[in-house]
Amino acid sequence: MFRTALISLDHSATQAPLLDCLTDLRDMGVTRVILTHVVKTGYGQGAAYGNKEALEDWLGARATPMREAGLDVDIDIRAAGELAKDILQAAKEHGADLIVIGSRGQNMVRGLFLGSVAREVIRLSPLPVRLEWIEVTGKDGDPTCERTCHAGLRRLLLATDFSPQAYAAETAAAMLAPHARVVDLIHVVSPDATARYPRWPVMARAALENIANEITTTGGRAEVHLVTGNPSDEIARAAAMCNADLIVVGKHGQGWVESMAIGSTAALCEIARRPVLMVPLNDIDI
Repeated sequence: MFRTALISLDHSATQAPLLDCLTDLRDMGVTRVILTHVVKTGYGQGAAYGNKEALEDWLGARATPMREAGLDVDIDIRAAGELAKDILQAAKEHGADLIVIGSRGQNMVRGLFLGSVAREVIRLSPLPVRLEWIEVTGKDGDPTCERTCHAGLRRLLLATDFSPQAYAAETAAAMLAPHARVVDLIHVVSPDATARYPRWPVMARAALENIANEITTTGGRAEVHLVTGNPSDEIARAAAMCNADLIVVGKHGQGWVESMAIGSTAALCEIARRPVLMVPLNDIDI
């Protein structure tokens, strides 16, 4: 499904863990990786700013284990005025069909949040974006982090509201299904929706069963979950119960998906403590 992944790195403590757990990307079909670092023009990035040789050594060291694992790895270092747009430009130039970014530590007391650059990448990206959960492991101010690994894509959780935008995520999950043992399908019914449309839970279950049948035809196995409550909380709870390796959602859907598109997706990643794949509507033919 995905062949080329662009991984955007900076010098924060959260970046090195992005390159852990290589089975995750391989199970998504990735064979080629672009490691990119974008230096904002006019903004000092510590000792590395303006030192391309040092940056090449830094990225090269991170590329070595990936190459040893059989991945084709390229390095892209560029200066830019608008970081998010240049990350997307790099993805376009390299023919990437997936962007991988991580939550970035604001401080170790308040925990992790989705940085402004990552938010802008998610907002503007015409490509699927995989947002990684990075765990803070340091103590007493030590900014040590690690990526929570789930040993590949054993189990996916697809969250859908049945909108056209969610259809893109449904299609992505179906394409990933053969690489996973189980795809859990979840729809969260709000109390308001049931009050307005008493038959909605019945209709929603039928729609989930239809998606499950489509996943079965791809060689995957699906389980259906229809719950009531707050979407982010219920999705996170379901992901924990089934120990999902990846949560798949659509970008800019209707209802709760629209509200989740950027800010709440970061919250979902944090409370679920696992990666989230956001799939835009125009990517349904990948």
